[in-house]
Amino acid sequence: MKATNFRRFFLAIFLIVIFVGSAFADKGVFNAKVTPDEAFVNEPTTVTVTAEIGSENLYISSVRAYQVDENGRPISFLCQMYDDGTHGDKVEADTIFTCQFTLDKPVESTFYVRVTAAYRRDRNRYLSPQLKIQIYEPLPEDLVENMRKDLQELKDSFLSYLGNMSLQEARQKIYEKALSNPNIISVDIDGGDLSIIYKGHLSGWISLYDPENPVDGIGDSVPLNLPENYKSPGSDKLLIFAPGYSDSSPQNQIADHAKNVFGNAAYIKFDPINPVITKDSSASLSLVKDWGQYGTIIIHTHGGYIVNPKSHKKEVVLKTGTRATYWKKIWYHFDLKANRIGITGDDRFYFFPSYIKKHSSAMKNTFVYLGACKSMKDDSMWNVLKEKGAKIGFGWSESVFRYFNTAKFRELIDPMLPSNPTVDPVTAKEAYDNINNKTSNNNPPATFLMRVASPAWENFIFFEGGIINGDFETGDWTGWVHGGDYNYRIIAASRKHNGSFSAALGRWDTSYHGHDPTAEPYGYEWFYQDFVVPNNVTYLKFNWWMETYDTAAWDWFDAYIKDTNGNTLITIVSRGGKPGYNYGPYWTTGGWREETVDISAYRGQKIRIYFDQRLDGWGDQQRVYIDDVRLE
Repeated sequence: MKATNFRRFFLAIFLIVIFVGSAFADKGVFNAKVTPDEAFVNEPTTVTVTAEIGSENLYISSVRAYQVDENGRPISFLCQMYDDGTHGDKVEADTIFTCQFTLDKPVESTFYVRVTAAYRRDRNRYLSPQLKIQIYEPLPEDLVENMRKDLQELKDSFLSYLGNMSLQEARQKIYEKALSNPNIISVDIDGGDLSIIYKGHLSGWISLYDPENPVDGIGDSVPLNLPENYKSPGSDKLLIFAPGYSDSSPQNQIADHAKNVFGNAAYIKFDPINPVITKDSSASLSLVKDWGQYGTIIIHTHGGYIVNPKSHKKEVVLKTGTRATYWKKIWYHFDLKANRIGITGDDRFYFFPSYIKKHSSAMKNTFVYLGACKSMKDDSMWNVLKEKGAKIGFGWSESVFRYFNTAKFRELIDPMLPSNPTVDPVTAKEAYDNINNKTSNNNPPATFLMRVASPAWENFIFFEGGIINGDFETGDWTGWVHGGDYNYRIIAASRKHNGSFSAALGRWDTSYHGHDPTAEPYGYEWFYQDFVVPNNVTYLKFNWWMETYDTAAWDWFDAYIKDTNGNTLITIVSRGGKPGYNYGPYWTTGGWREETVDISAYRGQKIRIYFDQRLDGWGDQQRVYIDDVRLE
């Protein structure tokens, strides 16, 4: 219990600080979002607006959402925003403000929203960027079905023409046939890829390749000497994504070889322990949304390079195993309208990079093999994978024969995943450089390409270890386990060491105003991550920053290295916070503090980095921010 004889004296000092001093915490509107961000005309939709609001000296009633025009000028008030657990707000007093309104517009358009906030002794009004809600006309019921039939007719005609024409003549004939279709707005042909823009600006794609000459178009030992400064996958989960597995046996070879080599790897065990091939309809459009769960993704599908009706630019597309049935078309209505997906001539969905950008979860330092034609014709697909957290990828510049695709996959992956524990694995760059012939002899020639998120990731190696999302730049708790006696922890945008986000523990929404248990919870809040210490790592480092109205005698921050059972191995920070007993006045660490701990004794072992904060329920709030948890 805090000593009451300190109360009056320090409360007086505190009041002087409050009324004379300026605001200490970050002001502004951060990480504003609208959910959903798409709707249909004449269909009332409940829209939820959220934003993190810097709380020091905030006029709480000033936090509002407005409709604005495309230039950000206000049109009308939408809703008052709350941080009290009402009006759609999930957790009271966590500095995430929320409101809801009903959107019901009669025409296809873009609806813009902006969040505002104001502070005492500050004439500036703080604004979020414009938030967009796209409002679409529903697709006519027969539009997608008519497009599917037209695509199928074009595909069937192409196969028929091949009986008495050359490949080039058949392609030209189909190009002209597509141009003559009044339902087709535009046609583009790129080698064997015919892309169309259909009525309603839907995207369609047909593979014009010789079926007699198939291409992948459109479609626990310790290693002896691991390289210095190597990088590892962010999780041991493996996905072998093979939508066309049952279409023909040559397409099975990459998936079959991946299953074998990943299942027998000496230096890392993948989940599932006996690898499985996700094939045919199971390699679905919906599964693409979950690619972020995997540290390794091996894709063998059809790829193409076609015009996106929305951007009017060519982009890489990848085919899935999802059939374009009536119910699936309804399910993916928004994605069809927004040109994130399209339909192939054999009635399956394919996706543009924008589908991953919109839907896929954050990736975990992921290794991606894009075993598909034109998958790296440009960087349109790789860039969104990298943005999501992929760190290294391989793909093809042009259409590639299946036998050549399979051969290069073997040459790349086999030395990276030796089954013999006396053979050292090699890095991705070493394996790639050791491939003698990276260019096929078809016309135009297909070149096997490598991409990395940064030069350091050329040292990627398949070995378990590393921190996932230590910089919190996924914008969520990916990689971390979190919990506690209360729930004020957030991924914060208002205070960060680097990048756009940090992790924050504790409640921070009101100045100290005397004993008030309703203003501060009691107990601990925490988050942690288990990881294997790579054998080239000596230190774990992180940065933290605190603001508080209390002292470390009663409210504090801790950081530990623990084993996976929760037993403390190393204490990094114990009772971190303001020294002494002078609670009440505002205090900060004065900047970001860096902590360094030697974990070399635990190389090759799985340990836990654990953070917590204790609050005493008196009413003098505290928040601690943690960022850039890293291994060196």
